Amino acid sequence: MNKKFFMGIAAMAALTLVSCSSDDLDSVSDNSSKNEAISFDGYLGRSAVAVNGSRGSEVKIDQLKTGGFGVFGNYSKETTTAYGNSLFDNQQVTYDNDKSKWTYSPLKFWPSDGHIDFLAYAPYVKNTTLTEGSKINNFTVSKTIADQTDLLWTNATSSISANLTSAKEKVKFQFHHALSRLGYTVKLTGDYSSGDVTFTLKKITLAGSSTDATKGAFYTSGTIDLSKQNKKGDLWSDQTGRQYFDWFSGEYKVTSSTASHPGSDIEKNKDYLFVIPQNFSEKIGETENPDKLYVIVEYEVTYKSGTQTSITNKVYKQLTTNFLQGKAYNLNLTIGLPIEFDVDVTGDINAGVDGWGTDENINIGSNDNPWER
Repeated sequence: MNKKFFMGIAAMAALTLVSCSSDDLDSVSDNSSKNEAISFDGYLGRSAVAVNGSRGSEVKIDQLKTGGFGVFGNYSKETTTAYGNSLFDNQQVTYDNDKSKWTYSPLKFWPSDGHIDFLAYAPYVKNTTLTEGSKINNFTVSKTIADQTDLLWTNATSSISANLTSAKEKVKFQFHHALSRLGYTVKLTGDYSSGDVTFTLKKITLAGSSTDATKGAFYTSGTIDLSKQNKKGDLWSDQTGRQYFDWFSGEYKVTSSTASHPGSDIEKNKDYLFVIPQNFSEKIGETENPDKLYVIVEYEVTYKSGTQTSITNKVYKQLTTNFLQGKAYNLNLTIGLPIEFDVDVTGDINAGVDGWGTDENINIGSNDNPWER
């Protein structure tokens, strides 16, 4: 886990802020039963995401238990919140399956006065550090989608009873999503299962231009402030860079008007994309607007009747969505617009077929136009 702080290598997760007080602080005593150790509980929301195999997929709590999480804790006697690492400095917390509890070593103990403000992230990554007390700088979104994973974060405040004879409350971590999650499905406009034609999805790209599929759109990196509240809009700052994503590249037969996804098991093969929240709904008409996003789809239509013919189609659509922190989005792609014919049969006398209009008379044999013989 000693790797750069990339999305998909480090699923930076949960912030929890807790202000606590108790009666003993890291002391050594003959009556050690009175030294109440600081303990933790970790909870994961239903829609949390982690890496599973080569793609991002729905998380199981086992991923969090396996990787554990890191904790920063700052002890202070002041009344105000003070983030930092004076007591816990990237302390790894892991799950003990035999004891069914979260554990860490060496233990720390509750102070008799003051408070401890906690920050936590998950899974644990060695050498993770904070700046300005609560920020993680240069969180980088991996360009390789297979290396991406969700970023979880949260904050909470609780206090600990000063009664030494009672069991102390655990520091609880409840995770939120810091990123936006994108998924996709693909389907046909109708049922074309006669066997005369096949549709093959070839490529899906998300880029900043409809004509240049290599132009960047999504933020490359940013700074996350773990002390912020959920869904307040101020979690991210210093977003930099732009990158595009080759979301799908291969051959996938699209066979029906029912939405599907490449792979036999749709839940296990959803190659989710995780991005730093970004607003593509602003400045739509401005030429120099850097926040433009296009989905570009390439697919092949093969006709089997007569001489087999294959035609490659390339379509695109600008997306004007404000991708919010903690929200999941699904792009429902429909391909295969059939060529249809129509003749109006319900209108007036000229419906469907032009009328002849009024006959033009050609008078022959009259004084004005006599016979020639």
